[in-house]
Amino acid sequence: MRRALTLLTSLTITASLTLVAAAPAPAAPTPSDTDNAAVFGTGAVPVRAVPTSAGTFRVTGTGKSAQALDDAAMQDLTTSAAESGRDLSAVVAAHQGIHEFSAYTTQLEETSPDVFVRAGLATEGGAANPWIQFTAKPSADIVAALERLPVNTEVQYGAPASSTELADLAYALTTSLAARSDVIQSAGTRYDPERRVLRLQYAPVGGIQRSALDSVFQGALTSGTIGGQLPIEVVFELDADRAGVNERTIEGGRDLNLTNGDAHCTAGFTVVRYGNRGVLTARHCNNALRYGNAVGLISTSPGQAPNAAIDLQFHRTLTENGHSTNMQFRATNRQAAGDRTVTAVGNAPVNSAVCHWGRTSGYRCTYIADTNTCQVYLGGHRWCGLDVTDADVSAGGDSGGPWFFGNTARGIHSGAWDDRESYLTRISRVNQHLDATVLRN
Repeated sequence: MRRALTLLTSLTITASLTLVAAAPAPAAPTPSDTDNAAVFGTGAVPVRAVPTSAGTFRVTGTGKSAQALDDAAMQDLTTSAAESGRDLSAVVAAHQGIHEFSAYTTQLEETSPDVFVRAGLATEGGAANPWIQFTAKPSADIVAALERLPVNTEVQYGAPASSTELADLAYALTTSLAARSDVIQSAGTRYDPERRVLRLQYAPVGGIQRSALDSVFQGALTSGTIGGQLPIEVVFELDADRAGVNERTIEGGRDLNLTNGDAHCTAGFTVVRYGNRGVLTARHCNNALRYGNAVGLISTSPGQAPNAAIDLQFHRTLTENGHSTNMQFRATNRQAAGDRTVTAVGNAPVNSAVCHWGRTSGYRCTYIADTNTCQVYLGGHRWCGLDVTDADVSAGGDSGGPWFFGNTARGIHSGAWDDRESYLTRISRVNQHLDATVLRN
């Protein structure tokens, strides 16, 4: 256990690239010690005293039988077990009483924010083993409430900070770092109960030297104090590959922007290519596109057809950043009600009605005048595999957007002859030249 009060006298990155607000700082490193280390700052931020009382005890639940796990819950448990490779029976056993336990701990977090830290399930032993962590030994009222649950609960107390304090500290730290987007690309916090520290993983902007982060980290730590003290030690960990973004679902018809935020193209239908899901757009659109003007959602190294005359490209959904892909596409101006799900894929016959969605033109319809043509656009580039409409119903920015009839995918918008006709890469070219398959229900 660390000292009751520790002072941050230096911020040091060790050989494992961990920046620790810890106490007390060692003597200045010798030259031989600095090969894999760098010192950040010399300011002092005191860390609040660790609780002196700590321990663990078990509360036996005497409540009535736990609420049964219904079909929906069992479906979720079966899926989670399959995806994680865990034994289903053990997962089911661990979740007995989950409804009552989670309801009480949710209430506890709201009513006792000064002592509650977090709650969880342990899967060892093939039975329900829920646990709760507190900063101090819980009151008799809390113990009595735990006894009324239909499961036994392990109580752990002596944690250095409550859930509210951890949340407030995380907010202060990340708010401070978010304001320094000139040097910090992304950052996120995790509580480490074994080390009893708050871990903050960060990725610096490319080319930023560690020494340039001195005042940035010092300012973040200072902003996280409560009454001039940190409620818990903070460990800064370099994670250069980190890409913290909001989870999103990629679908067709949404805006695509350049990296500077400027409006650019429109997303087409969603597809699967070589086992990876993603979204189509026009090949002539910029490669480094942002889906919905947000970074980290789609790849910036798109897949393109070997035939350079086919105006198609594929941007993979970055599932490693938590994003997913559905079968929907924007079809009309009716906001959420304007989304449709692809149920069929087919080229449009001549004289048949066809519609499209583009970020500039919105929802427009016309008819097919010709199919499978080639066109040479301004600038001399030739595009082939194009269907032609009998009217120009598109504008700049619509490129890459979906063409459709009902719920049938017809093509990807390519361009137009102003005031005369619009062009779309026919949908069969997606499979023929891009080795991709449109996602459909």
